[in-house]
Amino acid sequence: MKLSHTHKRFFDDFGYLALPGLMREEVPWIIEEFERVFHEAGVVHDGTARSSVGRFIERSERLCALLDNPKVDGLLSGLLGEDYNYLGSGGELYVGDGLWHPDCHGDPVVQVKWAMYLDPLTRETGALGLVPGSHRQGWQGNLDTRALWGIGMEEVPCVAPDNQPGDVIVFNQMTLHNALGGGNRRRMLNILACSSCRTEDELAFLRRRLPVDRNELEWDLMRKTATPARMPHLEQPWQILA
Repeated sequence: MKLSHTHKRFFDDFGYLALPGLMREEVPWIIEEFERVFHEAGVVHDGTARSSVGRFIERSERLCALLDNPKVDGLLSGLLGEDYNYLGSGGELYVGDGLWHPDCHGDPVVQVKWAMYLDPLTRETGALGLVPGSHRQGWQGNLDTRALWGIGMEEVPCVAPDNQPGDVIVFNQMTLHNALGGGNRRRMLNILACSSCRTEDELAFLRRRLPVDRNELEWDLMRKTATPARMPHLEQPWQILA
């Protein structure tokens, strides 16, 4: 996948891209691996609270290979540069409503979340909502929309594209986002990445962002199975923990 100038401009201005059907062909095996990883992690999801598994794609050789997929790598390279850094991944089983929030703020490099929801969703049933342009406003933490603007969470002006398995949303992690309504087992796979770090401030950010040592990365399978094209996305985080 090669991003157009208008794709990049849209992402820069609004803080997200929605790509319907991008991973449609991969859906069957991704769902199979998603369920297997949750099962092997021993997670018992009773539907009363969100369940999460970190270092998610690192637990499956086939999921690790998502970083080699031209549709994934091309998207991340187009937004972050061909030398982008892989930062990690997660698997989520969402329940109920969230709160409007960014995932980070004030960091010196662009960080993105590549998100793939594995169930059909609408605005009323838990589709991801995003506030366009909010990545430029410096929001921090969970927002009290009633105190800020005198409106309920469901009244915040946003886009919330309908989702079918295979659709992908990638967003700047400073963009306000939330999901409201829906069932008690909404499945989401995510990949985290940032642009390559060069200045002292950027390298200091990367040290803060990573675990304290290499063992906590749990990248043995990721590195063992890496193609030559995958390795550049792993090397800077790996070396900074030496």
